[in-house]
Amino acid sequence: MRLLKKYPNRRIYDTKTSKFVALAEIRQMIVDRESIKVVHSKTGKDLTRSVLLQVITDMETEGHASLLTNRVLEELIRFYGDKIVEMMGPYLEQQILQSLASQDLIREQLANAFTQPYPTPDQAIKQMIEQYQKFTGQVPPTDDSPPEDEK
Repeated sequence: MRLLKKYPNRRIYDTKTSKFVALAEIRQMIVDRESIKVVHSKTGKDLTRSVLLQVITDMETEGHASLLTNRVLEELIRFYGDKIVEMMGPYLEQQILQSLASQDLIREQLANAFTQPYPTPDQAIKQMIEQYQKFTGQVPPTDDSPPEDEK
């Protein structure tokens, strides 16, 4: 877990690299799947959530499409103060994690599909003829052979 310290001047210090970082750099850490923890430099209070929300706000300000639409935010606000929020947090987290896993699988399958060597047209025709013979036990008709009723 990468420890970041937020100072009263609102600057964030990366204890791993010993330098101050911007929100864009924190966003890249998240994209790179690094776990982070942001704490107040003097009190040690966990500020991770507020910094992550700042990263999202910053991305939306840059023009990225909003994942958290106004409607979603309104519904989330309505959950607070309700006992169901204790169940909804883990449920939403699980649903998002499953969605991300599915997306990763699809990306991997697409990458594999487009990196496989494709047969030439002649090779593809030969493969189709072989499969036809395998499944039917017959030689497929060709364009220059007479139809069955003319033999």
